[in-house]
Amino acid sequence: MKRKKIKILIFLVSLFAVFGCENCECLDDNTIPPEGLCDTGLFIMRSEEIGQPLFSLDSLSKPINIPLAFQNIRQDGQDDNQFDVFNRPSNYDAYDVINNQYYIEFPLQQRLYKYDIDTQTRQEIIVAGFYSAPVFNNGNLFTITIDNFGYATDPANYTIESINTNDGSLTTLASNSFPLQSYFNWESMSSTSDGNGIIYFISGSNLITFNTNTMTTQYIELVPDFDFATNNQIFFGLEMRNNGNLLAIRDRNTDQGEGLELVEININNPAENPTIIFDFKASGIVLNPEFYATTYDACDDTYYITSRRDAATTNFYEIDLNSSTFKTENFDFYLMGIENKN
Repeated sequence: MKRKKIKILIFLVSLFAVFGCENCECLDDNTIPPEGLCDTGLFIMRSEEIGQPLFSLDSLSKPINIPLAFQNIRQDGQDDNQFDVFNRPSNYDAYDVINNQYYIEFPLQQRLYKYDIDTQTRQEIIVAGFYSAPVFNNGNLFTITIDNFGYATDPANYTIESINTNDGSLTTLASNSFPLQSYFNWESMSSTSDGNGIIYFISGSNLITFNTNTMTTQYIELVPDFDFATNNQIFFGLEMRNNGNLLAIRDRNTDQGEGLELVEININNPAENPTIIFDFKASGIVLNPEFYATTYDACDDTYYITSRRDAATTNFYEIDLNSSTFKTENFDFYLMGIENKN
């Protein structure tokens, strides 16, 4: 009888192991838990010029299949001539997983748009200043502001601010400066968060951290011997990997040669030489370091990029970091603001 009970127990445990994670987070002992469920998909902004600029917030289901099937959430036309679809960087987006709201910034127009996914409504928020790379952490929206109209000179001065998502007001939380070796500007800035109070910003070879718990900020030079002529390395497309390290695209032109790679930055020693995860150049991929957007899915270790190819087309990439394989598709309109729903 005891042996029969043990067999039944083993059977039940086996059933849980097989079916118990059907609707749970895809976790293991060495990963950071994603904030949502597995395979919930992506948000992406689509811009087209059809008589006037049209902006469509779409959803993409996972697993990703080519050709992409855009599921429209909301479409809006912009009468303002300033809203030319190609006059702005494309990586200024953020997703509030707590309230299911998508945000995208138009910095030249000093406007932030809030999309409520549940009600399919849009709110226009005026935010003054050359802030960039908004990022959520624990339901609060943070950003970085750079002096000299968004283009830092030496020394580089910056402030970390919070954005009131109801009225767009900014609150300064911390300020700092550092000796500038490469460049540091709002156009190339990208950001990410670990979900536990630490936010990261990157531009050029400069990594900025902000601790939301202590309200302190720190600067780290990723390339201590940076030189425009002999050791030019810049980073963009910052994301947090599920092992706790940072992912970024590195564009390098050094005495050792040229390269365009997705690299992993050791969070405990960011200045050490990063590990190459994927080689774009070897795969025949060219990226635009200004008109791009990235996101990362911690559930299946996939990295996503949209990159403006020219004045009329955009490339979309899904990179599987486990297999170092990728899917791609080209579009004759502008894709931007890609966000993982997790």
